[in-house]
Amino acid sequence: MRRKVIFFYGTSLLITLLFAMIFGGILGTIKGNELILGLFVTMSVQLSLLVTSLIYRKKYQEPKNYNYKLNKYILLSIIIPIIIFIISSFLLSFLNINYIPSEYKGLVFIIAIITTIIGSISEEIGWRGTLLPIFEKEYSPFISSILVGLLWGIWHFFKIMSVGFIGYLLFIPSIIMYGVLISYIYNKSNRSIINPIIFHSFINICSILLIYERECIEFYIISFVTTLVATIILFLYDGKYFTLNN
Repeated sequence: MRRKVIFFYGTSLLITLLFAMIFGGILGTIKGNELILGLFVTMSVQLSLLVTSLIYRKKYQEPKNYNYKLNKYILLSIIIPIIIFIISSFLLSFLNINYIPSEYKGLVFIIAIITTIIGSISEEIGWRGTLLPIFEKEYSPFISSILVGLLWGIWHFFKIMSVGFIGYLLFIPSIIMYGVLISYIYNKSNRSIINPIIFHSFINICSILLIYERECIEFYIISFVTTLVATIILFLYDGKYFTLNN
């Protein structure tokens, strides 16, 4: 299990850096709307997880164990991130970090939705569709989701450039909690990858609309608390899932 995790994660980091340099360099030479160019750079980096998954499955001859079925958990995948971001936006305003209308409008917003969905498909096939089952062979789904969330958070190391090292460290716990929530819905929906993709997409879209230019240390603290509360609510509802034993 450890060799597979190291191979997957090491490969993902290498490809992420490679894609960031290649596509970031290419798109950086193009004159145009900086928001649109930024969206394509982000999407190209996210595609590293899809490529990593394909390489991993080729090497270890492992078939995919997820499906694309729609089910009732799609509602949770939409509602939970929306509620979390509405509450986070309100609390930021309460702290005098006021709402700023997003510049993602019209065609730019449409492109943002498209690139977000493509990027979310790639990431979720990687994190939940490939890496999570590797951990679950040895650990419980709950513990596995924490471990995947931790690696998922660390993978966002480019955040250091925009929010600093302290901001990056505070960003990781909230991503771990998001990982627990997404993995819960993924497992409960009989491993339908559609639900994590939708959940992930709504995280990014809500961030664009509600947290534009407000991604700061205060936001990461609020995000961690709100996702933790959501996790506690799920624990009270379905405590058996959150066992520490495999």
